[in-house]
Amino acid sequence: MLLSNPIGASGMIRSGEAAMQVRGQAGDHQVDGVRRALGHAYGGATQFFAIWVVGTDKP
Repeated sequence: MLLSNPIGASGMIRSGEAAMQVRGQAGDHQVDGVRRALGHAYGGATQFFAIWVVGTDKP
């Protein structure tokens, strides 16, 4: 769980958390029945954005 926004690290932390959730490996903060997760991160002076979706279903 990320409670702040460390520059440069937040995107990697959030993508890892999303992957752990859909794999059922998030421990005490696991959400039951997760099949998809959406993540977002930004950098610079709000110049760079990334959005991703991870899931258990094959495309």
